[in-house]
Amino acid sequence: MRDFASEAPMRFLSILLLALGVALGFAWLGGESWLAGKARGIIAQDPRISAASVAPLRRLDRIGLHLDNVAVATPQGAAALPTLDLWAAPSSPHRFHAELPPQMLLPIQGDARQVAAQDAELTLQLSPGSGMAVALMAARSGKVSVEGAPLLARLDARALLVPMGAQAPQAARAAYAVEAEWSALTPGAALDLPAALAAQALSGQGTAQVFLTGPLRPGEPKPRLAGIASPGFTLTLGPQSLRVAGQLTADADNRAEGALFLYTTDARAWMQLTGDLGLIPPRLVMLAGSALEQAAGTEPPATTPAPPDSAPGELRIPLTFRDGRMFLGPLPLGEAPRLGR
Repeated sequence: MRDFASEAPMRFLSILLLALGVALGFAWLGGESWLAGKARGIIAQDPRISAASVAPLRRLDRIGLHLDNVAVATPQGAAALPTLDLWAAPSSPHRFHAELPPQMLLPIQGDARQVAAQDAELTLQLSPGSGMAVALMAARSGKVSVEGAPLLARLDARALLVPMGAQAPQAARAAYAVEAEWSALTPGAALDLPAALAAQALSGQGTAQVFLTGPLRPGEPKPRLAGIASPGFTLTLGPQSLRVAGQLTADADNRAEGALFLYTTDARAWMQLTGDLGLIPPRLVMLAGSALEQAAGTEPPATTPAPPDSAPGELRIPLTFRDGRMFLGPLPLGEAPRLGR
């Protein structure tokens, strides 16, 4: 005989959960409809953006909007997106995603250019506990081309709000841990570059800590850059590789102070590329290569943090910044650059 006394509460609980799910579903759909109406109102009042239609996504795994024929006015020119999906997952309501269409018209050097991107997505997360500061920014994409010319094979970059730590500069009030990796970036597909660089593909991978005078917040003035530290960021251009590590802070005049260390197995090849680009006179290429090799034998000032060790066969070239000046080993190069405005 079945135990009807114990079955009845379970049946009631099942009915209650079903009713709750239906109620949440209607609230979900109603929330998206309200959101779509709100977005239409914002677009109607902002002359910088337009959309042919704004509709709820109507998906169970996310809440958001689907926009058609979006046009955005930027300082560089107008951008046109056939579609745009904006959404957040129920489990992360403060993390917003923008899924870009596979074909777009984007302003590049003042002209509207056809850009194709595979699985391109932007992510922004806000932190209610930190006054709605930006807690995460991310961008990822597969292959990207401009007017059919390959521009990028892959991109994966993110910046995460983290505790500042002991190495933070005195002026810092926020820190972002940055991780970036990209492959086969060919700027010549989008920019007018010298022949020596136009066909070269640049790849990069590394991490850095970026210190700001305050966290990023939407709608507020951008904080100033207070410093940057990296245990290593590697750039690869054709057969050449360059690793950069070190730490810079902003001095009282906002000029860089600290040291960067450049690691390479062939300093002369990089100087040859610099000459091919017209950045230094061709007659100075050999001299500059010799200067880099000599600078690699100098020890950095004792006031700078200890740099990472060199790999076998690798030169470690110190680039130091102090008293508003920049030095390659003992050789002065001029004024130190400003870290920001």
